[in-house]
Amino acid sequence: MKTFETEWRNRFERFGRTHTEEHDVSGWSSEGLARRFRRFRRLLPELRLPLRARVLELGCGAGTYVRYLASLGHEVVGVDYAEPSLQRAREARDAGRAHYVAADGHDLPLASASMDAALCIGVLQAVSRPEAIIAEIARVLRPGGLVVIEALNAAEVFAVIRKAAHSLLGRPERLRLDSARSLRRVLQGSHLVCERRLGVYLPPRQIPALGRLFDSTAVTGLLDALSPLSLPVAHAFWLVGRK
Repeated sequence: MKTFETEWRNRFERFGRTHTEEHDVSGWSSEGLARRFRRFRRLLPELRLPLRARVLELGCGAGTYVRYLASLGHEVVGVDYAEPSLQRAREARDAGRAHYVAADGHDLPLASASMDAALCIGVLQAVSRPEAIIAEIARVLRPGGLVVIEALNAAEVFAVIRKAAHSLLGRPERLRLDSARSLRRVLQGSHLVCERRLGVYLPPRQIPALGRLFDSTAVTGLLDALSPLSLPVAHAFWLVGRK
């Protein structure tokens, strides 16, 4: 029987072979990728990375974040286990110092304490043991290095309803969802101090007009400030941590 992780690996390899749009290669909707990328661009100046940082992106897909960070002058290593996805990334026009490596996140081909920052978006939802992935990220980070890790939010209202429906129908879960509290503990177990939690707010596909509300930085800032109270409306969350 195929395992959860094997099924996801097969999916990502298929996405890379059959799709050309970056969001499709990564398994996102176009809205999902666009909103995450805008959130990252707003966050990046606040991270205060070194001028020429060495950055890892684990699960880089077609290379959206890798190219952006490289265009700013950082040395970026994009790692993905799906070779077809990496081929899409290599075919795109890269800027700056971007490198792509085929590898599994459980065993990164990078020296310990060699990276200034790490980005891990869209990975934990497809793994069985996030603690193993996070421990490996922590290994390659230098002391003081930054990490941005995303998890799909188990507390989102629609996720709770979907889980209940799947349970009633006897359907297996296709995605891993995490609680912010449990993931914070995982980071702490790998000697990563969580400094911030940010929400990724996506409108339901049935109500796209709500997207204009979430486009407001004032609204997303207020939701983040509300912290636990905002979790039911966050599709996913990012934990920003430091080693």
